[in-house]
Amino acid sequence: MNRIRLVWSHIWKVLSDFFVSVGSSENLSVAIFVMDSLRQLAMKFLEREELANYNFQNEFLRPFAVVMQKSNASEVRELVVRCISQMVLSRVNNIKSGWKSVFTVCMVFYG
Repeated sequence: MNRIRLVWSHIWKVLSDFFVSVGSSENLSVAIFVMDSLRQLAMKFLEREELANYNFQNEFLRPFAVVMQKSNASEVRELVVRCISQMVLSRVNNIKSGWKSVFTVCMVFYG
């Protein structure tokens, strides 16, 4: 967690694709497990203050939005909404660029 944001950005490009791929899996147990793991990791990132003019929060929350759009499993989609809800409720003061992904999840769920 103590790596500089530029390093995390490069790492996240690979991890993000992994989380989307596995989170959209037809194996429901695996998809739920990986989305919960993503939630735990995202909560750690939200503890850190976002730098001005930097959109890393949006980058690491984007897999939630993509899985929400791709997944046909209602259980996974419900878990994504609960994960986002928990993050907003517990870290609302820390969220900056991440609001874009939060609102995308909400629009897909309610839209």
